[in-house]
Amino acid sequence: MFLLFVVKGGAIMTGINMSNVKIKNRASILRVLKSEGSLSRKDIANKIGLTPAAVSILVGELISEKIVKERGEVEDSTKKVGRKKILVDINYNKYYVIGVDIGLEFTKIGIANLKGNILNSMLITTNKDLKPKEFLKELAQKCMSFLWSNNVLKENILGFGVGIIGVVDFKKGISKHAYGLWNQEVPIKKILEDILQANVIVDNNVRALALAEIDHNNQTRGNNILFVKHGPGIGSAMIINKEIYYGSTNMAGEIGHMILDSNGSLCRCGKRGCLETIVSKKAVINKLQEKTPQDTTLDLNMYKDLNFKTLLDETELEKGDIIKLINEMAFYMGLGISNVITIYDPNKVILHGELFKYKIFMLELKNNLKNMLPNNNLKGFILLSELKEGYISGTSIAIQNFFFKTGGIIPKLTIKGN
Repeated sequence: MFLLFVVKGGAIMTGINMSNVKIKNRASILRVLKSEGSLSRKDIANKIGLTPAAVSILVGELISEKIVKERGEVEDSTKKVGRKKILVDINYNKYYVIGVDIGLEFTKIGIANLKGNILNSMLITTNKDLKPKEFLKELAQKCMSFLWSNNVLKENILGFGVGIIGVVDFKKGISKHAYGLWNQEVPIKKILEDILQANVIVDNNVRALALAEIDHNNQTRGNNILFVKHGPGIGSAMIINKEIYYGSTNMAGEIGHMILDSNGSLCRCGKRGCLETIVSKKAVINKLQEKTPQDTTLDLNMYKDLNFKTLLDETELEKGDIIKLINEMAFYMGLGISNVITIYDPNKVILHGELFKYKIFMLELKNNLKNMLPNNNLKGFILLSELKEGYISGTSIAIQNFFFKTGGIIPKLTIKGN
């Protein structure tokens, strides 16, 4: 899930008296600057289909609000020699967002600018012993302390973005089932709004990462994308027509809980034989433990923090056993991914997580996908994520929904009474 809180003030216009058309046009200007970089007013007009006069007025407003700034002059190749045009671009440091990622073991908190660049971050232990409301109260306090410790003024914060594992009702801001964390519905949006006195939006962490990916990865051209995340469990998100596909019950994309072995191990979701029980880091450690010679003790605490390459290379198993384990993981991972590809027919598949950087595993995975999808050309179809491993889910989706979609207008506070 991800959360966003929006503060009062910080922008000249509140949006109350602004027409939807004007907001849409401002949003179009910001989006084209985000995707293209610095442009002249005339270039913006040509790209978004507005008149140069209309664009000049809107850009003037954005400059007066310090959301957009002039970047200098360049030669205008369409005019006479000596004629120059003035470039404008987004002031990416006008506002900031606080991103939060709630995982099973750890929770990440970070500050990002409007470009989604993480400027500073911290890691805390996810206290599963606390009741949900108490945990969220503690989280809100840590977020505010982190904000103050980084000398960021509240009026410069556009909002908070938080991602959480499991099934999330995006519209209502409810965690329906955070597998292994909270086995109950938790109205995260309401709880955090009451504590922070701020607007909150909640979503699944993998969906938030998927949107961050298409924001940062220039290779993700296309309307339909399958995003697969590994570590510590496994999840996915499907982007259809450039929008996240949620499904009728917000459970679309739960590739990790696709049953691939009906007689398999019990999963934390309550089912047996889910993909996660076969390819998650915990599953791999358990298999290594089973295969380790009886006279050797495998220290699970030591191995759980290592990356997969080290984990597999440093065990005392025979090379053949390691290859067999890798092949099994790659087969079931390929089976899960190919099933989703067959149903949704995406333009691209993006893989996120350090397992996918393990060359031996990736070679076997691609071979399996070639066999499972003989009619698909996989060249340029399977891509590795360009997001850093520690990227905090929620930052991009917060920026997208509360800056680019609103035309840079801070949404009015909509806190309801208890």
